[in-house]
Formats: sequence, structure tokens, C-alpha cells
Amino acid sequence: MAQCKWQPHDGHFSARTAAVTEEYLNKPGFYGVMATTPEIARETLEAAYAEGYRISSHANGDAAIALYLDIMEELQAKYPRDDPRNRDIHCTVITPELVERIRELGILPTIFGPYPYYHGDKLLPAFGEERLERMFAARTFLDAGVKVAAHSDHPCAPHPPMMGIHALVNRTTKAGRAIGRSQKVSVMEALRLYTINAAYQQFDEDRLGSIEAGKLADMVVLGEDILTIPTERIIDTPIDMTIVEGRIVHSRELS
Repeated sequence: MAQCKWQPHDGHFSARTAAVTEEYLNKPGFYGVMATTPEIARETLEAAYAEGYRISSHANGDAAIALYLDIMEELQAKYPRDDPRNRDIHCTVITPELVERIRELGILPTIFGPYPYYHGDKLLPAFGEERLERMFAARTFLDAGVKVAAHSDHPCAPHPPMMGIHALVNRTTKAGRAIGRSQKVSVMEALRLYTINAAYQQFDEDRLGSIEAGKLADMVVLGEDILTIPTERIIDTPIDMTIVEGRIVHSRELS
């Protein structure tokens, strides 16, 4: 697997500083913060790509995503390689045009899992209901055939995967408000974002991501079947056992 270089492009959604093309509703005239200039971003990414690194870029808002895609389109043409699996870490505010470019360039988004639940109530005043239908866009990416994965962004949100799966499936905030419901995914799809797709994004699909012969025996045993229980209970599902490389590292019965 090629080594990875990290490049931040803009700010954060929990702080409402991501670089966007539509102003923040609760801060008129404010469009977020770019963490770099186009010139520095191009120079930094080209230096890494020319050396054979793959890129994981922090590009949150649609303005930052567009800049990142422009640069990666240039670099892939200049330094072509098979299956580079360059990533956009967060890739939060999207448009149909950006999704099509992401698909064509083979960029892999890894989106916030728990944010709609954990941060949703404070995001609504900043972005509004319409734009939140285009944020944390698991459904849109899957429908476009993009191999999207999910992450927690810990410590900016809690790390428990069950919270992330709960948020992706239910798309409700802590206060119970609907948030971007068009982006809901099934429980099995949410599981794939945290397992099979996550392993693929880091070139580990031959040893991680699913329970198969020849792969590492990394797995958890849940206290309930999250494929059948009411989805609003997913977040409270207990972890009965955690197994890493075939070794029990946590057992609810033993703790």
C-alpha cells in the first residue's frame, strides 16, 4: 500500500468554519475559512504525489472540495497511476456536480458518522434544512457507486461506532429532530461504511472488513441484533464481546 499524505484545506463543521459557497445562515456574509491557499495546496500535493504518496485531504465544505478535486484532476493526469484510492476526509457539503467529479476521479469520501446525531441540533441554525439534505451524504454517494466510508472524527465527536451507525440510519438529532432524512441508509449499508468500505479505503480489504477465512479475526458480538430491533435503539446496543486477531480483549460477562 502506498504511504498516505494528509493535507488540510478548510475548517471544521463543529466549529462552523468549513469553507462553503453559500453563507452560514447564522453568520451573514461568512463563508468559512480556508486553511491554505490554492498555490500552497497545489505545491504540497504535487510534491507528495510525485513521490508516489496517495492523498488524504481534509476538505469539508463544497468550496474546499472543489479546490481539492481541481488539484487531484491535474495531478492524476500528470502522474497517472492505477487504483490510487485518494481520499477526501469529511467531504461534507456536496452538490450533484461534485459527486459526479468524485465518482469520475475515483476519490473516496470518508464522512462523519455521528455528526447528524451528536452535532445536528447546533448545525441546523447554521446550515438550514435544505443544505443538510446535502451533508454527510451517505445515500447520495452509495447511489452514485462511490465507495464511501465513515469515521467518528474523535475527539470532535464521540468514537463509539454504534452512535455513528445510529446517526447514519436514523438521521435524527439528540433532540429528536429530523436532519437530512434523504441521506438515510439501511443498517447493513451503515455497517459496510464502518467495515468493508473502510477496509477498502486503506488497502486492507484482503485482511479486514469482513469475517472470512484468511482474514484477521477482528469482530464484536452485540447484545442485540441491530438488523431487526427498532432502529432508534441501535445507539443503546451493548457490546457483549470484542475480539482482536482471535483474542478476546473485552467481555461484558468478565468485566
